[in-house]
Amino acid sequence: MTLMKFVFFLFTATCSGNDNEKGSLRIGTADILMMLTTNEPNVDFTLALGADTFIDLASGKWRRTEDVFQLVGYRMIVFRRLLENDEHNEKDEILQGSIAKWQLINATKSSIRLVQIPSLTNASSSTVRGTTNEPVLEELLTKEVLEYIKRRSMYSFAKSAT
Repeated sequence: MTLMKFVFFLFTATCSGNDNEKGSLRIGTADILMMLTTNEPNVDFTLALGADTFIDLASGKWRRTEDVFQLVGYRMIVFRRLLENDEHNEKDEILQGSIAKWQLINATKSSIRLVQIPSLTNASSSTVRGTTNEPVLEELLTKEVLEYIKRRSMYSFAKSAT
C-alpha cells in the first residue's frame, strides 16, 4: 500500500456521518511507521527528531508513544542545537534523563544517539508554535512565513488556541 492509499484509507475510515468530524483526519507518527514497517519489513527505520520533540515523545505527550519507540526498534537520532554561549541547563538534564530512561527500558535494542549541532539562528520551532507574540515571531521568521502561519490559523494562532 502506498502512503497516499494509506492516507486515503485512514481518511475514509475516520470520516463518519458526524458533521463535526467530516473532513477531519489525524494520522499520527505511529500510524505512518506502522505502514512503513509493514510495507518494508527488511528495512530498519530510524527516527530523527529535535530535542524538544524527543522530550515530548519520551514523556508520553504523543499518542502511542510506546508504539513509536517499538516501531523504530528504539533507534533514534536526537538533534540538539548549540547556541552561542550555550551552557548546560535544565533542559539538557531532562533530555539526558529521557534518553537514559528509554535506553534502560530496552537496553538490548536501544540506540538513541544525541547529536549536538551548531545553530545558524536562535529560531526554535517550539517557540514559533507556542507564541502569538508578533514582535518575537518577526525576529524569528520572515514576513511571508509569519503571514502564512496567521492566514492559515496555524500553531498558537489556531482558533482553538485563542
